Amino acid sequence: MNKSSRFVPTIRLEQYDVINKKNEDMGQIQTFVVDMNEGLIAFALVAFGGTLGISDKWFALPWEALKWRPEDMKFVLDMPAEVLQEAPGMDKDHWLEEIEKWQKDEDMADIDRYYTRHGYRSYLGVVQSVNVKRARRVVDAKFEINKDVAGEFRFKLIATNGEVIAVSEGYNAKAGVLNGIESVRNNAPDALIDDKTG
Repeated sequence: MNKSSRFVPTIRLEQYDVINKKNEDMGQIQTFVVDMNEGLIAFALVAFGGTLGISDKWFALPWEALKWRPEDMKFVLDMPAEVLQEAPGMDKDHWLEEIEKWQKDEDMADIDRYYTRHGYRSYLGVVQSVNVKRARRVVDAKFEINKDVAGEFRFKLIATNGEVIAVSEGYNAKAGVLNGIESVRNNAPDALIDDKTG
């Protein structure tokens, strides 16, 4: 087999080991969970071989936490051990029943919430951004650039019903306001919610 393969069939899963950045063996990919509606890998299901003391569970890990290393056909997992140990897992003998319950977006909310709290993109955020790129979803807002009375550039985020959702800070140059818009575009779908209301 070509060791630099980019496209690898999932029937060879027994070859897909998971290691950490120190090249230490952590476990093995069991399967990939595919969102058939979106045509995306939702999660990789990973079994950890007892190195973390959690061998009785399998874990749905976000795709972005795993980096494919084609030269030795291994996945490098970029996730701290303490995050893994507290992650929501599923019984390795009943994982299929658990996944079959995932029919609606909110069915994966607990898993999504856990990983976004630790800095990984939410799966629903990934779906949203991919759909916009594929032009399968009508974009439901627009950015409007104006100058304020002080001569600074500002942007407004406006919903399709005309309601102003957000207003930016002031920028001295148009390039600054355009960079601000790009920052919102890139970060908003995956931004964490920091609820300080108690």
